[in-house]
Amino acid sequence: MLKKGLKIALLILLIFLILPYFIPREFDRAIPEKPYANSAFFTTQDGVRLHAQIFEPEGELVGKIVMIHGLGASSFSYRNNAPYFAKQGYLVVAVDLPAFGYSSKEMGIDHSQVKRAEYIWEWLEELDESDGTEAWHLVGHSMGGSTVLAMSNQKPNSVLSMNLIAGAVTQDVSRSTWWLSTPVGEWMKVALRYLIINEDRFSSILKGAYNQTPSEEAVLGYLQPLQTQGTIQALLEFVKTSDNVTIDELNHNLPLHIFWGEEDTWVGVENIALIEDKAEVDAIVRFDGEGHCVHETAPGFNEELLKLLQSVAKD
Repeated sequence: MLKKGLKIALLILLIFLILPYFIPREFDRAIPEKPYANSAFFTTQDGVRLHAQIFEPEGELVGKIVMIHGLGASSFSYRNNAPYFAKQGYLVVAVDLPAFGYSSKEMGIDHSQVKRAEYIWEWLEELDESDGTEAWHLVGHSMGGSTVLAMSNQKPNSVLSMNLIAGAVTQDVSRSTWWLSTPVGEWMKVALRYLIINEDRFSSILKGAYNQTPSEEAVLGYLQPLQTQGTIQALLEFVKTSDNVTIDELNHNLPLHIFWGEEDTWVGVENIALIEDKAEVDAIVRFDGEGHCVHETAPGFNEELLKLLQSVAKD
């Protein structure tokens, strides 16, 4: 009886070890050649292909903004913001970070914030050749806030202001990831493909992030870039090499503005105090009743950000 039980256990273990390799774990849809009417692509010297939506200013150029999304998001998350600032005369570049949106999803990419910052600056420097050399306002949501810190550390003279929206900048994300190269990692791919990156699950995820029920447009806007070839493997690659730049690594005193939802359950408002302990904060804007994505949901967010950008320009 014991031997029979042992054989059954070994068979179950063998199935567990082998089965995920026989389950399709990637999406079939290729990245579109032109995801949006204003899409642009740029290939870095390292061969990493970045996608961004570029919003040209209406009328005279008054400033330049780069917008960087959070975990699981893309340039789509700035759909309520980038067009507004373009109408105010700003050139706006809403970037997709590698592994997300329509940027590179190949294996072997370094997803540390330092490398992300280098990739983005490489593209912005090319844009500066045609649009002038004015410094940039940096806007980053959640995980993108750490990208903003890395960018500002690398080129402080090219930055006018840092604007963190629920910035995930108080903790490092270094972790043990050896298990991602085992069958457990393969099962994680299966879970991502079939249980997480789908409409029902993302509707629930966004409801928690928004602190309100998301529209179908929002759910599909988040999902479509993720449901493309390479996403599943890229997300595991991201976990393996992601490395935050935290607020205590800030090496300058550029203007720093913070925006937060009072009901944010993802990156709580208590992080404001942690940021203030490490850096000089020039402005804090808190939104009652709002969740993690105030740039998408909070009435008046654009106006509050605009006032702060204009105040920096005047100084």
